Amino acid sequence: MSDGDIGVDMGGTRIKVGRVLEGRITEQRVAPTAGGGPLQILDRVAGLVKELTPAPPHVGFAIPGETDASGVCWRLPNVPGFQGLNIGAELSRRLGCPVVVENDATAAALGEREHGWGRRYRDFLVVMLGTGVGGGLVLGGQLRRGALGFAGEIGHLQLSRDEAAPKDSAGLSGTLEAYAGTQALLRSFHELGGEGAEVRDIADSAARGEQAGVLTFERMGAALGEGLISIQHLLDLEAVVFSGGISASFTRLEAPMRAAMRERAYAPPLAELPLVVSELGDAAGVVGAALLPRFAP
Repeated sequence: MSDGDIGVDMGGTRIKVGRVLEGRITEQRVAPTAGGGPLQILDRVAGLVKELTPAPPHVGFAIPGETDASGVCWRLPNVPGFQGLNIGAELSRRLGCPVVVENDATAAALGEREHGWGRRYRDFLVVMLGTGVGGGLVLGGQLRRGALGFAGEIGHLQLSRDEAAPKDSAGLSGTLEAYAGTQALLRSFHELGGEGAEVRDIADSAARGEQAGVLTFERMGAALGEGLISIQHLLDLEAVVFSGGISASFTRLEAPMRAAMRERAYAPPLAELPLVVSELGDAAGVVGAALLPRFAP
């Protein structure tokens, strides 16, 4: 009997490597992402994998960017230097096994489809709220990567054409990520007089009832709602599932998000779809990554 599959979830700040069995992480290793260039980071990933199993049969690797089916990275804005690198081949050479590389939100959507809300919904979007804003799409029960692997990149959805609008991690101005990613939250928090360098500081401020923390989440929720209703007009989804670190503050985001959706909905029912938090929680990326070799295109 298998003792589980290996999944790697590389974020903008942390690398998580886990052994996954039946949708649960049974063992995990964590390390910072920062430190050295892309090849040194992949050396670190390989070392973490080998701590769990010296000879894995295959590995799934989720990244906060886009990749083609062969594992070549199109773009990875929050971890510089990976663009054009065949991540799959480099990590496969280090581990001696096949490696399947996928966008982290798409991987999380796969995990959700198999072990989370996908058991109830066949048409849903996973929204990853972290360093950036990502999306993974399941339609008709099938994971949708798109023709080039860019499906679900909701963080770059345009919300404003104002030339002075803030920019996202890809350098695009006025996008959803520019108003709802980690840097956007911290910028808004500081503009409102808050002090702190992490999302936790904003959450603590909001928990104390301070205006800076409360209004920061309200602004983020409104931006998310504006973006999501545009997506809903196109896809008419059954649900939106929130994942990633900032989703821990979902209760502060939900009301302003729903209000913005209702205000902009073409037809009222479109704004009433379930908005839920991932059943897999912080494990979504690793669980989804571990499933990738079984469901590779």
